[in-house]
Formats: sequence, structure tokens, C-alpha cells
Amino acid sequence: MRGSLVQYIREHRDLLTYVLLAELSLIVMSLVVLTAQPTYPTMNFIMRACFALICALGIITGLFPAVLSFSKAERRDGEGVSGHHPDCGRFNGHTVNLLGQRRCAGCTGLVIGAVASMMGLGLGLLGLNIDTAFWCGVLLVGAGLAQHFIDLGNEWVHLSLNTLFVVGAWIMFESIQALGLGVKVQVYFLSMTVFWIWARIRASQWVHVGVCSRCPQACVHFFE
Repeated sequence: MRGSLVQYIREHRDLLTYVLLAELSLIVMSLVVLTAQPTYPTMNFIMRACFALICALGIITGLFPAVLSFSKAERRDGEGVSGHHPDCGRFNGHTVNLLGQRRCAGCTGLVIGAVASMMGLGLGLLGLNIDTAFWCGVLLVGAGLAQHFIDLGNEWVHLSLNTLFVVGAWIMFESIQALGLGVKVQVYFLSMTVFWIWARIRASQWVHVGVCSRCPQACVHFFE
């Protein structure tokens, strides 16, 4: 058992590194919120606009992943590709059939979550208990970051975890504003949100690399 655990850690060390760093930053963010004093800042509108901008960029990235990709290797389309994943069958848990097309489950979930969060910015928490809402948000973000360990290989669970990941970040943001915490805390949270998204993408990329590295077949669309 111990040997298999050590082997698993070695094989997934890059994925584990990104996930653990992101989860640690989530814990630190929670501690910052717990210890910060309310100041009821006057820049809430600007902070909300920044969060909306992050959501908008997320939607663009989810719909057109090549637009904000810095690597040509990540720009997969054409024959042999389904939902910008190789259609060899090894990535069935990463793509979903939606509106008659095969789409990336992760990107689709992020887009749905971002759209829901932008709508939520106009609605607020709708009377939910602030403390309860905040910790629900923490749990959703944490689950989203660890999604590749808990999605059971199911594409719809994968999609749902990505959706809830973004919604969880919105719930945390609304709670922080409702608590009247200062601009510094809000800026720190927005920075952490960007980091969480980046860590989630990097973790996903390492999962793709792992799938392709275990495949004996030659493929022009492999992840490396």
C-alpha cells in the first residue's frame, strides 16, 4: 500500500504540486478573511467590475481556448480532435455531447459558471447567511481545484465541478464584500482567483500529459 502511494505521488507530482499550492492559498485566503476587520470600502463597484472582467475573460477563454493560449501545442482542432482533445477515446471523461457537438467539459463548465457568476453580481447573496455562504464558497472552490481526484472519470461530474468552482469564487467574493472587508483584502482575493484559475488549468494540462504518456500509440495531437 505504501509503495503504491509513493509511486502514485511520483507519477502525479506535478499535478499534486499545483493542486496543493492552490489549496494552501485557499486556506490562507480564508484565514485572511477571518482575521480582517471590516472597513466598508467605497470601491466596491470597481472591485465588482474587476471580478466581472475576470469572468468575461474566462468566458472568452472557454469558448475560444486558442485566443489566450501562449502555446501553439495547445491549439488543437481539425481532424482527430474533439472538444480540443484527441478523439482516441482516452479523453471521453474530458468531453461532453452538448447541443449536438462534442465539447470540452472543463471549458464548458467554466463558461457556465462564469455566466452564472456575472448574473449573480447583479443579484447578490439573496439573503443567505454570510458566514455560511463564505464557507460554502470555500468548499466549492476547493472541490474544483481537486476535481481530477474526485470527478470519477465522468464528464458530467467534471463539467459540474468546473461550474461550481467559478460559482464558489463568486460566493466568496460576495461574502467578502458583504462583510465590509477592505480594498486590500478584495484585491488579494481577486489575485488569488486568477491564481486558482491558472493552477486549475495547469493541473488539467498535467492530467492530459499523463494520459498521453501512458498511451503506446503515435498521435500528432498528443499532450507533452
